[in-house]
Amino acid sequence: MSSAKHSQTMNEKGFTVFETAIALVIMTVVGLAAAGGFVYAIRYNAGASDRNGSMSIAQAAMEKLRAVPFYDASLNAGTSTATINMTDTSNNVLRSYSLTTTIQDRVIVSGKTTIKSIMIEVAPVNASGTGTLNKNNLDYYGSVKLYTERSNPSMGTNLH
Repeated sequence: MSSAKHSQTMNEKGFTVFETAIALVIMTVVGLAAAGGFVYAIRYNAGASDRNGSMSIAQAAMEKLRAVPFYDASLNAGTSTATINMTDTSNNVLRSYSLTTTIQDRVIVSGKTTIKSIMIEVAPVNASGTGTLNKNNLDYYGSVKLYTERSNPSMGTNLH
């Protein structure tokens, strides 16, 4: 009985070192491919977070300009740039954004402005704080641009 048991174990075959090495190479290639997907997902989520912050700042700035009267000084034609800091509840700066507001007088009738175009552009400021990230770079989508027009609420010159 013991010799029958011994002959069964001699006929069993396992994996060779070569087969194990090939399997390890295949698993490494699959693992690296998955790691690339994780890196892409982390980068995409960071960009989405920056876009969310940019959109929040842009909408707040646009609403402030919509709330003021048409001839208010804050709606004078020109371009202004400011840095906005997003902070947590302890006033620690989490992220800085560059806010650019451009206002143009579009239609002037009888010496009076009848339409103003307003463009709000917000982009995350890079980590060194020396400027904004390249908005034309297709690897980064953290900036937003909002555009609207306001018309003069008073009656035109052709009404009697």
